[in-house]
Amino acid sequence: MADKPPVTTLMQEDPAIAYRRMKRVATGLFLAMTLLFVVTKFFEASSPILPFVRAFAEAAMVGALADWFAVTALFRRPLGLPIPHTAIVPRSKDRIGAGLGRFISRNFLQPEQVQRRLKDMDLAGNTAAWLTEGDRARRVAQGIAGAVPRILGLLNEGKIATWLQTTLTERLRHADIAHLLAEGLDILIKGGRHKAIVDLIIFHADLAIHSEENMFRTRVSDKMDWLPKLFSVDAAASDALLTAIKDTLKDAAKDPNHSIRTRIDEALSHLARDLRHDPNLRDQLQRWVREVSDHQVVRTYVTNVWSDLKKSLREQSPEETDRLSNAIAAGLEDLARAIERDDELRESLNQRLKAWAVELADAQGAGVGTMVAETIQGWDARTVVDQIEAAVGRDLQYIRISGTVIGGLAGLTIHTLSIWLFPVK
Repeated sequence: MADKPPVTTLMQEDPAIAYRRMKRVATGLFLAMTLLFVVTKFFEASSPILPFVRAFAEAAMVGALADWFAVTALFRRPLGLPIPHTAIVPRSKDRIGAGLGRFISRNFLQPEQVQRRLKDMDLAGNTAAWLTEGDRARRVAQGIAGAVPRILGLLNEGKIATWLQTTLTERLRHADIAHLLAEGLDILIKGGRHKAIVDLIIFHADLAIHSEENMFRTRVSDKMDWLPKLFSVDAAASDALLTAIKDTLKDAAKDPNHSIRTRIDEALSHLARDLRHDPNLRDQLQRWVREVSDHQVVRTYVTNVWSDLKKSLREQSPEETDRLSNAIAAGLEDLARAIERDDELRESLNQRLKAWAVELADAQGAGVGTMVAETIQGWDARTVVDQIEAAVGRDLQYIRISGTVIGGLAGLTIHTLSIWLFPVK
């Protein structure tokens, strides 16, 4: 069985179409009252009821004309006549735009109002719930992945590269690199994550001893006089020294509590303290960072990274786009689930989002009002009339219809009262 076509309600109907339809109804009702008035005027003597009908139609015509004039005067001059205080909307569009901009800014974008409206809203939770429903995360991810190449195509490569160079240089210049390194060392030491690095140091130390064994032997031999060399004491001393070093490194590799490891831990802790408190080390490191950030090699590297990234994203194959989309979708879903599970994270995000919204309203609220005003003021009068008429024209035609009916009832009432109060003798 075929599906029935969807029923289009008045609320679903295009505003412009609904406006024109209601305009035809209102005009048709006026013409009907005019015809009724003419007919009853000719035949009112033939029936005692027709004068009442004629009075209703006559007053309905007056009401319809009055409301037609009022509605038309809002948007244009009735019949093109230069009647004062008509065509109100096109003549006052600048004032309307300024007033609408102030209204939006004062009633919707004041920081206190935004804060009050957002107070009980769970922005993070609602967003997470929305993302986890159906395949919305995937659709958002596909939109992001598809938009990236187009966005990159709009960017000026030279300007972006210059901006990246400048930003990186300024950030490096003002960043407390020494403190960041100290914090990083503390995190590594406290979590025991530095042990893998120590293992690597010991391994490469043992590898260096083996690879430079001949150099050690030569150095030991050079330090001895000719007499020990005559009896090969230098070779025995070299063997003993190399064996001791190798055995020590093997023990350190196997024993997590070895004294060498302890000394390395102490050295790293001492370095972290110096990075925080030694002004000479901090100044030296900061000078080195400034020299590195200002070096042309670094600037060229940043430019090349940006160019390669842009090229890679713009020229990616459909398979690569799918992988990027899947990665973004997985990240969004993981974030959404984490927000739903972790009350503390959700509350933290809500506080940040609400604070950001309030700050944005404070900084840009007046600007949004100005933008609305300037946008409307930039429209030509015809555009303003068309926009407002399409939005409220249908309701204004109801005013014409109501004026026709109310006018007719008022005329009928007045005619009835006049006969009752002033009967014909």
